[in-house]
Amino acid sequence: MKQQHIIRKIMLVTLLAAIAVPTVQAQQTRQQRLRQHLYYLASDSLEGRLAGSAGGATARQYIINQYKEIGLQPYSGDGIYPFRPSNQLMSAMLGNDSLCNIIMVIPGNDPQLKDEYIVLGAHYDHVGVKGGKVYNGADDNASGSTALIEIARELYAHRGELKRSVVIAAFDGEEEGLFGSKEMVRMLGKDIDKVKVMLSIDMVGWLSANDALIIEGTSTLSDSKEVMAKIADEQGITLKLKSFERSIMTATDTEPFAKKQRPTLAVTTGLKSPYHKPEDDADLIDYEGMDRICTYISELTLRWATGRAPLEPSGKVAPKHSDHLRPFEIGPAIGIGSAGFRYPGSAFRGRNSIEGHIGIDTRLNYKFLSLQAEALFNWASMSKPDFDGTLADAFDGRTREGQMSLFVPVSLLLNVNARGSFYIGAGANYRRLLNHTAIYHPDLWGLHWTLGYRTGQLVVSAMVLHQLSPYYIDNAKPKATSFQSWLTISYML
Repeated sequence: MKQQHIIRKIMLVTLLAAIAVPTVQAQQTRQQRLRQHLYYLASDSLEGRLAGSAGGATARQYIINQYKEIGLQPYSGDGIYPFRPSNQLMSAMLGNDSLCNIIMVIPGNDPQLKDEYIVLGAHYDHVGVKGGKVYNGADDNASGSTALIEIARELYAHRGELKRSVVIAAFDGEEEGLFGSKEMVRMLGKDIDKVKVMLSIDMVGWLSANDALIIEGTSTLSDSKEVMAKIADEQGITLKLKSFERSIMTATDTEPFAKKQRPTLAVTTGLKSPYHKPEDDADLIDYEGMDRICTYISELTLRWATGRAPLEPSGKVAPKHSDHLRPFEIGPAIGIGSAGFRYPGSAFRGRNSIEGHIGIDTRLNYKFLSLQAEALFNWASMSKPDFDGTLADAFDGRTREGQMSLFVPVSLLLNVNARGSFYIGAGANYRRLLNHTAIYHPDLWGLHWTLGYRTGQLVVSAMVLHQLSPYYIDNAKPKATSFQSWLTISYML
């Protein structure tokens, strides 16, 4: 009898505990839940949530449990999607099906609009352990993953009001190359057209430090800025709305969707946190600010998901997301290289010295051809023999001459694809010497060839230049031309 009494007590305690846990969770404020999620996802025990690691798998299971507790419905199957990275090298390093997306859905209720998707995404991976230090990635991107859990909870509470469907996507492998979002776009296939807008929630933990929530890509979605600003006013949150994503230093999970001409919005509080540093820890996060961001994104999503106003792409796309070159491009250019005199047909030897250049790069693009014209200020320290001394001095003694010029190369480029990822070209150039003396021709001409590589708006090119015009006006001096090799970085605005 005593043993049965003890067993009944244990069963009663277990039952009460089972009832109490959801009750306690329900009684928590959202800010408390945000703190709980983020401290767990950014804990040392998860070892930086590197894609394909045990810590990454633990983070994934925590997120899955939260989605299940909310009541989210899998997009298909069980909502868990193992995949291999699209990059073969990364696939070999991380192993077969070692990465995994989690994709859930809150279905819409309108017979026509339920097949239109609003996608909310956040990557949950980070960079792991380096040099014995754990990179917990509290802001990047435990903050976005945490916010997505609580936004999903809010939207699920309004599920009966939704006309459009809301897709909740937790991406893996973002840090290694946006692999999770690329995989989702591949998985959707032709259904990608159902995506009416995609929001990437990435690094949203430092609102107070930034004084504003940044939303990039507003010009990709027609008539979007007014409703975004109106909700911000209602919620008392400061916005920085940017037409396009332009930074060459960052990429987020919007990119694969944007390259399919889907409207995309990158939501962030910026790079104020210790980005990709071991100091990016949970105790530095602004939880009150995250709470306000959750309210804002939830309300914005509800406006779109419960309304009948069309969500239409504007047809505009950020240059960094375009698969085709724009007809006209212009941007700053800066570079460094070597320059030296050459003495064809004589015994004098040329030596190269350093040069630098800065200016403007412009391009007219048509399919696989581009016409490039640059206007550059060039400075070079040129080494030359001492022609004013004896013959021995000319061979043994050298002087350096600082040479400044306006340099204008015009090139015809052949792009190997429509995006201009690689190109080769050749052309002619004109140089106007700015500090010439009476012994030099002020106007010089030459030929050059070039090759380059571009990623998004960033262009890196190499150029070899042969001057054809002689430097010296005095024909008694040895004929002197110049040979230069340059490396230039341009950013096309």
